[in-house]
Amino acid sequence: MEIENQDFPELDRLLRIRRWRKFSSFVLFFCLLVISLSGGNLFIQYTQALQNPNQIQAAILKTELDSSQIYRPLLASVHKEIKKEVQKMALDIRLEPEAPLPPIFAERKVGVYLHMNNIANSKVFDAEVDKLKKLENSAVVFDVKGSFVYFDSKSVLAKKYGLIKPLYDLPQIISKLKNAGIYTIARVISLKDDVFANQNSTVRLWNSSKTKFVPEWVDPTNSEVLDYNREIITEIIAAGIDEINLDFVRYPDKFTSEWLGISGEEKIKNVLDFIKMVRETIDLENPATVLSVNTFAILGWDLEENAAALGQDIQKMAPLVDIIAPMLYPSTFSRDNQKYFLDEKSFEYSTVFQTLQKYSELLGEDSVKLRPWIQGYYTTRQQILDQIEAVYDAGFCGFTVWDIQNDYSESYEIIAKMEIPATCRD
Repeated sequence: MEIENQDFPELDRLLRIRRWRKFSSFVLFFCLLVISLSGGNLFIQYTQALQNPNQIQAAILKTELDSSQIYRPLLASVHKEIKKEVQKMALDIRLEPEAPLPPIFAERKVGVYLHMNNIANSKVFDAEVDKLKKLENSAVVFDVKGSFVYFDSKSVLAKKYGLIKPLYDLPQIISKLKNAGIYTIARVISLKDDVFANQNSTVRLWNSSKTKFVPEWVDPTNSEVLDYNREIITEIIAAGIDEINLDFVRYPDKFTSEWLGISGEEKIKNVLDFIKMVRETIDLENPATVLSVNTFAILGWDLEENAAALGQDIQKMAPLVDIIAPMLYPSTFSRDNQKYFLDEKSFEYSTVFQTLQKYSELLGEDSVKLRPWIQGYYTTRQQILDQIEAVYDAGFCGFTVWDIQNDYSESYEIIAKMEIPATCRD
């Protein structure tokens, strides 16, 4: 028989005291260690953070990255135990606000993509924030890791290979967006990593004979590829992001399995293992962080063949992620194929609606995780409207508009005027 602590306040108090004592012993050991290694500077940073337990994870990360290389394994071991105690402590002392937090409803977010240069340009960024904050359930996806890391990262591997190109203050950007009521999504380009591949030949994706490699792509099974992405994602989480969005988490589509010497099953497993690494990192650092993954639209039409080619099996990926974001760009479909057309509907509506239906059939209960990308480039006002209507008619509430030029003037106007289905307001 389980005892409910709230019915025994004295027992509950004793359990909390015991938890605090155990946690304090870890903190004391850690502080003494930091003093001896760093002359007190990191000790000051860490003890200041302890005044607010919600900042402990960020302090742990900074301390570990700022320490000398030879001490990092020891610090990592200590940190692991402290993180466990922090998570238990959070439950014991009710760190959550008295009123329960409202549900995030990440699948209902309506957003746009912003290029890293527009995030760095304060005038452009401020203008986009002003437009987005007027929309309901607004979100922004922005570049955090691509060819480079676009904030002042402390990542050991990013520094080693010259992969840091700081364009903006990440915590400041996140804070500004959140203060405006905008949901924040960090785009992390995962396996298409040209600079990393150029700087380090061991991380490249090679052919079966190891004589040629795929330009710009890295091997998802390589330990440094995994460690590099883990380090960056850990920092992004510590900065307070709402959602991590994995892009290019797949194999290149222009190289056959025979040429690569990797079977379709191996591709799927390797991609899943990469996503599992990200999931585990999120669960350790901040389980409240949402994980999304971008996928090819064509997977909905022929899963078996395309999953083997790309390594993206949406049915197996679904349990690992919170959001699946198929890239439903009508211009990538052939207008010569009549199967993409619905009677009395535009090509744009037909492709988006049917692909979401097919994804739903494949995913079953996990279809609630769908939040598609729609096309905002080379489109007319009516074509954007048709795509949004298709999303709503297919039974979904959220979507993200993609335009590499970041010209969303018409999209903002359409979104502001469209009536949101009642089912998206429950």
